[in-house]
Amino acid sequence: MHPVYETDSSAYRPGMTWTRISRRILPCPPSALWPSLADFTRWPDWDPDLTGAELHGLAEAGTTGFLVPSGFRGRVHSRVAEPFTITCWVQDREIAIRQPIPFGAMDLALRLSAVDGGTEFVQEITLAGPMRAVMVAVIGGDVVKHFDVKCAKLVSLAAQAEHDA
Repeated sequence: MHPVYETDSSAYRPGMTWTRISRRILPCPPSALWPSLADFTRWPDWDPDLTGAELHGLAEAGTTGFLVPSGFRGRVHSRVAEPFTITCWVQDREIAIRQPIPFGAMDLALRLSAVDGGTEFVQEITLAGPMRAVMVAVIGGDVVKHFDVKCAKLVSLAAQAEHDA
């Protein structure tokens, strides 16, 4: 089965929100990918847009945490951003967070579904609020652009964990 990659550009609604959905079939089971997704401190290991991440408690809906974006935006974010909140936590299947942005929010969902040949990995990002166009330029575009890199790193981490076991 060939990898599937799709960015849903039809989800953009001028004046409301900016949403992009990316998906790929990864050649390993969800159980091999979940440890890298569930451990927020490991997010920088597979997400090139981050240099740091922490969780302020147990991984469950309602828990807050902090992400540090890479580059200059990380220095700014570290000084002014509020913590994110986990909005959905379904063991082995889905993590969703809401990160406040100026006058709005970024919602990020990561989903795993078992399929023939491996796992469908879905990333959905939505930016809402009057500053969404600025936030697309600052971070949202990279979240989508770097999806293939994230997928490759997640597969590599899963293979490494299997080798080490």
